Amino acid sequence: MAEVKDLLPCIADPSKYRVIGRVDVKNLEEVAPYLARVIPNASYNAKDGWISFKKGQRIITIHKDCFVTMTMIGSKEEAIEILKEIEEKAKIAWEKRNEIDISKPLQKTFVGALDVYKYLPKTNCKECGEQSCMAFAVKLLSGEKDIKDCKPLFEDKKYMGIRETLVSLLLSAGYELEL
Repeated sequence: MAEVKDLLPCIADPSKYRVIGRVDVKNLEEVAPYLARVIPNASYNAKDGWISFKKGQRIITIHKDCFVTMTMIGSKEEAIEILKEIEEKAKIAWEKRNEIDISKPLQKTFVGALDVYKYLPKTNCKECGEQSCMAFAVKLLSGEKDIKDCKPLFEDKKYMGIRETLVSLLLSAGYELEL
């Protein structure tokens, strides 16, 4: 069961926390190579057994002893949510391990904000809560927004083609989308 072990003020932003937590993942050392491939843009150190990735401004590192360190966390509840997410991703990675090729080096397909912006409506309608489509693209890549937050992309049929292209682009880069 995911648990927070320590909640300390964040050095970069005192209004946030740095967290030491623990995940309940059996055989994490065996799961890690697979888990690193299902987390978008993760770095994996096989020798020392850690996985590191960014989620928004947060930097999260999963250690082989099941401890997880996180920076820029807003609350204990947010930390627990992230820990549970890691446990779920580990479970999925282990279940799909036969479909994941770990023999090749970890490949990162980089998708930048401009890449995403190309496939947005570019209306700056603010329906997503952001001031512009570019701001939405940045938040989408950082995990702070969901693709469904772009209402025109899903509600206006004229954007169906670019939506499908954007979805493919994000999936190929390892992003998980709920459609």
